[in-house]
Formats: sequence, C-alpha cells, structure tokens
Amino acid sequence: MTSWDDEFHPSAATRSTLRWAQEHGASTLGEAHDLLDQLAVSNDVPEVLGPDDTVEGVREEVELGLDLVGPDAELTDLG
Repeated sequence: MTSWDDEFHPSAATRSTLRWAQEHGASTLGEAHDLLDQLAVSNDVPEVLGPDDTVEGVREEVELGLDLVGPDAELTDLG
C-alpha cells in the first residue's frame, strides 16, 4: 500500500477537513466526501478551515483525490 502523498497532496485545509470527517465517523475518502455537506452547515467551519478557505474549495480538492486515489482510500493512510 502506498501513502497518499505519492499521488494526492491535500492542502492544510483539506487535511484538517479530513481529520474532522474522521472524528465524525468517516474512515475512507468517499465517506469524508459524503460528510462535506454536514460540515458546510455546522458551526465547525471556522475552526476546521480557518479564515481563508471554503468548503467548496475543499470539496474540489477532495473530488480530485477521489479521482486520484479512489473513494476507498483509508483516511489513516493520509500522510
């Protein structure tokens, strides 16, 4: 098994979002993607993304990751 860094290089905001998704029960990239709508309506956005990033920007990056490493990529393999 290769690490994500071989193919997918998520930004700090996306890494933070994936950690948030993992804390909310996601174990794969596909499951994390499914939780993005939940993040968008939560009070966690400022804490997770900070002032300069958006859920939509993270969504685009996660969708790129889905294309590169697939929806079954384990979040524990991140980094």
